[in-house]
Amino acid sequence: MANIISKYEEQAAKLSKAVDIAERIIKESATFDADLTKRMLDFGTQIKHSALNPDPQFKKLASLKYLESDFFIFWNESTGPDVDKFWGRVFESKLGYVRKDAIQDVLKRKKIKDVHEFDFITDNLVVLQQSGRLSQEQVVELNKYIGEFESSRQSTG
Repeated sequence: MANIISKYEEQAAKLSKAVDIAERIIKESATFDADLTKRMLDFGTQIKHSALNPDPQFKKLASLKYLESDFFIFWNESTGPDVDKFWGRVFESKLGYVRKDAIQDVLKRKKIKDVHEFDFITDNLVVLQQSGRLSQEQVVELNKYIGEFESSRQSTG
């Protein structure tokens, strides 16, 4: 049990360092407007607090994965010099996080592997389609994978 807790604390510390990097990038940025800056900094503070001071029932690596997923959505799905700077600093800090493109991963794999991917895709599919980042064919494929994932969850749940 102590090993699991120390693993949690190690991962929470890494997430906290990633949040600190993001905070510095956001504060240095000339491209974030005041409203976005405030929302991003408040969100980072909330993520960091939840990771470092979880309620006992949430001091689990699975809970931390949700926080990581929520935190990295912006940094994985956005582009620009600030985002590139963020990922460069994360790499330099040897935190072990790598930039992911969940949509392309699912399209290559032809399957949604877990609830994190499912949540990300269902939360962002329309926006990604409307912004032109997904073709109509990709949307059709992703909707198929969403249906298959939902069916598999219903049959096992």
